[in-house]
Amino acid sequence: MSKAIFWDFDGTIIHPNESFFNALLTALKKQKYEIPTEQIRALLQSVCSWYTPEIAYPDQVGQQWWSALFKKFNLFYAAYGIAEADRQKINADFKRQILDVHSYTLYSDAISVLTLCIEKGYRNYILSNNYPELPSIIEDLGLSAFFTDYIISSNIGYEKPRIELFQYALRIAAYPDICYMIGDNLIADIQGGKDAGMRTILVHRDGHSDAGCRCETLSEIPPLLEPAAPAGGK
Repeated sequence: MSKAIFWDFDGTIIHPNESFFNALLTALKKQKYEIPTEQIRALLQSVCSWYTPEIAYPDQVGQQWWSALFKKFNLFYAAYGIAEADRQKINADFKRQILDVHSYTLYSDAISVLTLCIEKGYRNYILSNNYPELPSIIEDLGLSAFFTDYIISSNIGYEKPRIELFQYALRIAAYPDICYMIGDNLIADIQGGKDAGMRTILVHRDGHSDAGCRCETLSEIPPLLEPAAPAGGK
């Protein structure tokens, strides 16, 4: 019997953070630009693809995803009179910070739980709305040995909870007999997983009664999983 777990990343494997906001705010200040924080937040909510999952973009994946993002950033900079040379510096510094592994902090029980899931016969996958280089960050965090593969929205062109991304994930995992979606977002992770026919576990946040299983910590998850197949079993 094949079994798989699809894990969200931000807020699930790592502590939630505002990496995009912090990186952009820092990059702007480095070039001596002071822009109201509410305007920066509004920008990110209007241009980051995970805030508009209804929009598909299969023709703008990988490094084209970054190009599309920076094109939108540049329109914002122009409205604030930021010089073109400074725009390039801001974007470069922003991306450098995003791809800095020190921007991310693992939950203390992440490695032990991923290990237990493998011991129970599960293959672990990352299924994340995120930037294309996320697998490299996961490797730098020392987690690559725990994951079979990575399904990243910006490499596919669809965001959770889009069924297309979940269908892609199931295909990558060879349609496991048992699979779970584990995440901290009721819509992107839990509803998206349910719509794709997955079992779901909400972690690190409160949820409604229809969220399925809910755990306050990652350590609570392994006892909820279907047990490993007996020796000699399928």
